[in-house]
Amino acid sequence: MMLTNRALSRATLARQMLLERSGKSIVEAVDWLIGLQGQVSEGPYQGLWSRLDGFRHEDLTALIVARTLVRATSFRATLHLHTVDDLLGARPLVQPTLDRMWKSAFGNRRFGNNDVKAVHRAGVKLLDKQPMTGGQLGKALQAKFPEGEALAKSVLLQTKEILIQIPPTRIWGSGHAPIQTRAANWVSPPFKRTLQRDDLVRRYLRAYGPASVADMQSWSGISRLGETFAALGDELVTFEGEDGRVLYDLPDAPRPDADTPAPPRFLPDFDNLLLGFADRSRMMSAEDSKRLAASTRSFRAVLVDGTVAASWAIEVKKGAARLVVEPYRKLRKVEVGAVEKEGLAFLRFMEEGAASFDVEVSAIAE
Repeated sequence: MMLTNRALSRATLARQMLLERSGKSIVEAVDWLIGLQGQVSEGPYQGLWSRLDGFRHEDLTALIVARTLVRATSFRATLHLHTVDDLLGARPLVQPTLDRMWKSAFGNRRFGNNDVKAVHRAGVKLLDKQPMTGGQLGKALQAKFPEGEALAKSVLLQTKEILIQIPPTRIWGSGHAPIQTRAANWVSPPFKRTLQRDDLVRRYLRAYGPASVADMQSWSGISRLGETFAALGDELVTFEGEDGRVLYDLPDAPRPDADTPAPPRFLPDFDNLLLGFADRSRMMSAEDSKRLAASTRSFRAVLVDGTVAASWAIEVKKGAARLVVEPYRKLRKVEVGAVEKEGLAFLRFMEEGAASFDVEVSAIAE
């Protein structure tokens, strides 16, 4: 059976809690999504607001302070907000990727001829004394090992250890440089949790499917997953994409009709909905996919009718908050109205202390 990109969009939006907001708890949602992209401090807050009924900043902050949810490097060697079980379970699966990336980016050229194990041990001792920013850690290691770059040494510790970014940084309203400590200093034992590759495939398809092997490898940074998909055999069903790709799915997963209405949704920088696939045609045009690939700092997307149709930015001047939406295509009048309504709610969430709120949807030049 062939699934159109529009049908794939609806299936994924339903599983991502973006067709309609979910009544799941915050912890249930983070577990279901297998973490949220977290390079930007506000990202998980924004992503959960668009997915959950009644989401409040303080509720997520409380879970981070309570050490129920943690932010550290995991999939794709990028920061994610995870449950403790998922962070500790996923990290060994992505460790080979992290090791390769560090060696490629730093290696001997920037690390010098220092002994990797010696630098690693020294970094652990420093972090076990007190939490530190990456800059502080690099400076302290540089004092002990002058050859090479400080950055290469601090990133080595981020690669070899699970370094959790802890409060008072990385919570809503904090603009300070992230403070980090080793997982063993922050969460309760055991410090190793099991996450099997076959279970991860099932969970990925549950939250992101239908999808190809390449899609999951792109999302996770884990290689050779084709063997795991094949081993699951009859547990999975297969479909064909518009371009002939083989797409896998769980038999009982939701696949709504392609014409199911999809309301506007505002996504944070590099939301996993956009980074969860090697082929992003279900969510955006080829041109917008290139736009995402070329953007190294920000890609704040607005979904309209189930696909990326605009970007957003917020300006605050003298207490007046303004949300500017820049469409990539001409929006119909009814779409503009829906974007303005959702955008106003989003702006009030983002700038709740503002004196006034305004939403501007820019016009596309004819």
